[in-house]
Amino acid sequence: MRNNIGAVDKTIRLTVALTISLLVFSSYISGPRAVFLFLFAFGLVITCFKGNCPVYRLLGISTNRNLNDKARQYEYQRNQTLLKNYLKNYRERYSEMGNG
Repeated sequence: MRNNIGAVDKTIRLTVALTISLLVFSSYISGPRAVFLFLFAFGLVITCFKGNCPVYRLLGISTNRNLNDKARQYEYQRNQTLLKNYLKNYRERYSEMGNG
């Protein structure tokens, strides 16, 4: 399984998990809500260290910059090829007009 969580996403997840944990352990939040939020924070930490989020996978989301860079590079190369073909066709079409 490829990682789909980037560095910024990991930092945000850890910050949110730490904040929730501090609120729970300081008894600011208590009861069933505290248990739910603590389990949620634990899930954030686990997905952060694994580098893979199942919800992101289901939705087709990736914040991993390495994967996004590869996609950008492919798109750039594709666009360059399309541009070259367009310019080639343009020159062929309009060079005939200049000769006549």
